[in-house]
Amino acid sequence: MYSFMSKTVRWFIATSLFLALAIGVELTIGWGSILKDWQNLSITNLLLLTLLTFISYLLRAERVFNYFASDSHSRVSYIKISFLHNALNNFLPMRLGEAAFPLLMKREFSESMLTTSAGLLVIRLMDLHVLLLLASLALLSVTPLLGGIIFIALILLPLLLRAGGETLFSLFPAKIMNILKKIEHLWPRDYRLLGKTYLMTLLIWVVKLAALVLILMSFLSIDFFNGALAVILADISGVLPIHGLAGSGTYEAAMLAALYPLGFETVEAIKAAINVHIYLLGASLISVPIALLLPSSQQRSSP
Repeated sequence: MYSFMSKTVRWFIATSLFLALAIGVELTIGWGSILKDWQNLSITNLLLLTLLTFISYLLRAERVFNYFASDSHSRVSYIKISFLHNALNNFLPMRLGEAAFPLLMKREFSESMLTTSAGLLVIRLMDLHVLLLLASLALLSVTPLLGGIIFIALILLPLLLRAGGETLFSLFPAKIMNILKKIEHLWPRDYRLLGKTYLMTLLIWVVKLAALVLILMSFLSIDFFNGALAVILADISGVLPIHGLAGSGTYEAAMLAALYPLGFETVEAIKAAINVHIYLLGASLISVPIALLLPSSQQRSSP
């Protein structure tokens, strides 16, 4: 009963945030004014940036293939899984889309959900570390001292965790410690694989963020590094426990939080943030029919 109520409350909050954003924007700015800005965007540039975004999607699929695949696994299946997982993550609230990955892996390859969940956790920690690392580099253009300190701290963090990880983990609540102990045997011990996965994570985010920053620059007169800081902060907002359907509300608020101190007018910044978010969701939506058209492993193995 508690679980049902919890999910109901989460969906209620997510839907309320989505409707509040949709109605609030219409009353204050007008959706027509926001969508009109797309008329100034070059179709050629849009297609090239969408291609760049899809390259980042394919790199994501390659990353999970390298991390999880056995000799019998096909890259096509991982493209299908990765595209669907990414789309569900972008559209469902409160990170509910993450649950799709172990379910898809179980359906496609009969993989243990616990094993794939543990692997996904490792990948997500790498995503977060890379995002923060890139954010610190972008911050260098605004506040060099703070950006430099954060960058050095993030570089040293993995070394500190390796040296004193057990001590740090012992500070966690007992409930979390019990969960960590249950999946401790699933943590990867292949440091070559971890290194390769991290480098692929770095490449994925550089490609994806480059596309999003260039989209932002199409709607707003901003330099690349400040644009990168705004886009990264908006993407990090996805880890918040509460946000609207398709990340609505928190994505725009996070980007506004980065753009407003840089001197951009509130309405101008909100319009740009919404349009970047529309682009991101549109690219995710396009990937869904592509994924559904790809054959599953069962279909390929059948006569």
